[in-house]
Amino acid sequence: MKKIFTILLAVVFVSLACDASAQQVVKQRIGTYKESGNVVISEATTTLVVDLTVECEEFEAGVYARYAQKYFGKRASLVSRVTYALVGGDVAVLDAPSYYATPANGLNESAVIAGDEVMIDRLTSDELSQEQAAKQAAERIFELRTARQDIILGEYGDGVYGAGLEAALREIDRLESEYLKLFYGTRTVTTTSHRYIVPVSADIPNQVIARFNSDEGLLAKDNVAGDIVMVAITPSEMSYPESNIKGTVAYRYANNATVVVSFAQDALARRVLPIFEFGETVYFVMPK
Repeated sequence: MKKIFTILLAVVFVSLACDASAQQVVKQRIGTYKESGNVVISEATTTLVVDLTVECEEFEAGVYARYAQKYFGKRASLVSRVTYALVGGDVAVLDAPSYYATPANGLNESAVIAGDEVMIDRLTSDELSQEQAAKQAAERIFELRTARQDIILGEYGDGVYGAGLEAALREIDRLESEYLKLFYGTRTVTTTSHRYIVPVSADIPNQVIARFNSDEGLLAKDNVAGDIVMVAITPSEMSYPESNIKGTVAYRYANNATVVVSFAQDALARRVLPIFEFGETVYFVMPK
């Protein structure tokens, strides 16, 4: 009878406890063999997943920034700017749930600047010079601070109490903050996660996966305008079962290697992970 075999390409799934320090042995049968009536062709390879967390800070200078020191005694930045910082990272084995990295939640940003809104200090249609408008906005801030003090000290008649007091103070705080932005600007921080898939090669234990600079953020790995982001693999000293020269069943044992993701002189992530490429192949005799 003619038998039809299904050829399966086995994908390596590693299922281990999260505590990599336990130095558990990870092995994968390799080669061609039959399993559950099917012919399996299997090879043991490792692919890493690296998550990098980038923080982007956008600062928009206040329209009255040059008058901040005059009215409030403290300088304000006159220049709008965008800067990036590489603030975190993680590394894991792809398709290995116990070692899988938890990524950042994609995009997490603060309040967005809406440049086309009418400024909060615009109370009339009268044309004012920038200096006059700045003076008027500063006076509004001082009025709000005086009102806050009067409410707290009970200067408004019988005073304001309970929930009414809390609501009034919250609104005064909000208005003061909006007016102060006209002088000291608005800062918006956005956090993003970027994922890199890194196939492991025994010939290249150290791989550059990206570059980074504070003006542009993450760059392509061949862009010399940034400093390198590297994945470095350091195999550990391990003992493996003795291989039988008459054996026909082959298993690939992974090495519990230290994997470090670094940027410049800083380690962003360090984990002990099972890496097949730095392990050893052991042959066993097929049980009869």
